Amino acid sequence: MKIHLAAFTKQGGLLCLRLQQELLGLGCYTKGYCTYETDGLKPLPHDLKTFTGAAFDTCDAVVFIGAAGIAVRAIAPFITSKDRDPAVLVIDETGRYIIPVLSGHIGGANSLAGIIADILSGQAVITTATDIRRKFAVDSWAVANGCHISNVGQIKYISAALLNGEQVGLVSDFPVDGSLPEGLNYSTGYRAGICISSGYKQLFEHTLHLVPKQYVLGVGCRKNIQYEVLLNFVNTILAGNGIQACEIGAIASIDLKCEEEALLMLSRLWRIPFYTYTAQELLQVSGDFTQSAFVKEVTGVDNVCERAAVKASKGKLTVNKISGNGITAAIAKREWRCKF
Repeated sequence: MKIHLAAFTKQGGLLCLRLQQELLGLGCYTKGYCTYETDGLKPLPHDLKTFTGAAFDTCDAVVFIGAAGIAVRAIAPFITSKDRDPAVLVIDETGRYIIPVLSGHIGGANSLAGIIADILSGQAVITTATDIRRKFAVDSWAVANGCHISNVGQIKYISAALLNGEQVGLVSDFPVDGSLPEGLNYSTGYRAGICISSGYKQLFEHTLHLVPKQYVLGVGCRKNIQYEVLLNFVNTILAGNGIQACEIGAIASIDLKCEEEALLMLSRLWRIPFYTYTAQELLQVSGDFTQSAFVKEVTGVDNVCERAAVKASKGKLTVNKISGNGITAAIAKREWRCKF
């Protein structure tokens, strides 16, 4: 998780430094800034508006240590939609209260607040009704289970029905493991319902459509490939194989491409992880792969895209290596199950 933190007072800066170090220890990528001179922290590089705009474009979460009013005014120009906005939290400078203010479920602000509360021995101030009343939160579940939410506007109807004690329908084209949460039933006879499917189906008056991200895109490319060339190539492959972009759950390649800007941009804009592996790790992947003497000479492994896709998905190839415009790509499919 990529997190940027900003503090506005000297005491807040000390808390920011502590929190940054603790979150780094949990595997998060963090950067901490302070408007006051604080050893170990960078000064805020720009004005707060510029900082916030850049954080919204590049981060999974933004944490403000200071007054909530400052944070609200800072983020206001950049709020777009609940499926695009990063998690935003506010912490008072003593670390007593940790308040998620934006993207509590999809962005993970509520869960991050709990993590930070444990670190600081503070209190996470959760205001989301489904969490407070311990009702099933479909958006949190979708994110945790690797689903794309096709129509976020329907979430409110699912949550409202559950909060009002009404039943919500569930239809899944995928196997279901575990017992359904309270309020969910295998039926289309309700006003609001959830459909888990690759193709859209209007089964309820208010149908929330969830699409499992069951595919991994494996990519190899020449150095400094243009993003537009990569995007067009990938979209052509997806369209030719009846796969939606929202069904791609990750991008994978060799570690030689870990800083390839076009791949990083695709990962960032599609909001999916980008995994890279060493040549030795790719060589250990079992399967029947398209071999290339040239690729082996350059990278140390006979195939990058197919092996990387299988490695990241732990599944099977569904689209073998396709080459063009200095790019090779393949797609693997993992087994996806609906788990409660």
